[in-house]
Amino acid sequence: MRIKFCGTTSPMDVQCAIDAGCDALGFIMGVTHQSSDVVTPAEAAEMVRRLPPFIEPVAVTHLQGTDDLINLVRDSRCTTLQIQDAIEPSAMDTIRDALPFAKIVKAVHVIDESAIKIGKLYEPYADALILDSRTREKIGGTGIPHDWNISATIVANSAIPVILAGGLTPGNVAEAIRRVRPYGVDVHTGIKKDGVRDPKKTLMFAREARGALPGARDEE
Repeated sequence: MRIKFCGTTSPMDVQCAIDAGCDALGFIMGVTHQSSDVVTPAEAAEMVRRLPPFIEPVAVTHLQGTDDLINLVRDSRCTTLQIQDAIEPSAMDTIRDALPFAKIVKAVHVIDESAIKIGKLYEPYADALILDSRTREKIGGTGIPHDWNISATIVANSAIPVILAGGLTPGNVAEAIRRVRPYGVDVHTGIKKDGVRDPKKTLMFAREARGALPGARDEE
């Protein structure tokens, strides 16, 4: 089970995630909605420069303009782009042409069963989908789980990898994985204590996620 820790803001956050055996780190930049743990592309680039091999840096953003998204990836030195807000599917081809080294992950907000259709719309253009929760003010980092039955349907019918996010914690991630069977999981607020990333919660989340499917092949 692959694990992404999002909302990385400091070298301490980075080390905490590395110690827990993360596969990817998310850096939140270019926000247009309420968000926490936002960094600048320059700050992200400095942390990315110090990452050890085999850990994927992910630019997580609310930006929608094609040029803005391309420049964000270049400036932050990330190798994966996670688009949280709406974008024309065809625009993702333009981004891919400009950034042939980068993977593109498109967020699908699971509000109701319409998320199934939205996922199918983006599937031909993205390298992966990430199923997240949203509120009026936030399009990520809500700390609120969504309907895992809908997420499980999307996973079962998707031709590309699907990552589960939205309100995951050390206490519920194992159940979420067993019910949804995603390619990976993504956590932000669920591993915080007093507003900062907590080493114990981070390690516990990783252990619960990787132990959720006993006997399953772990392709880290």
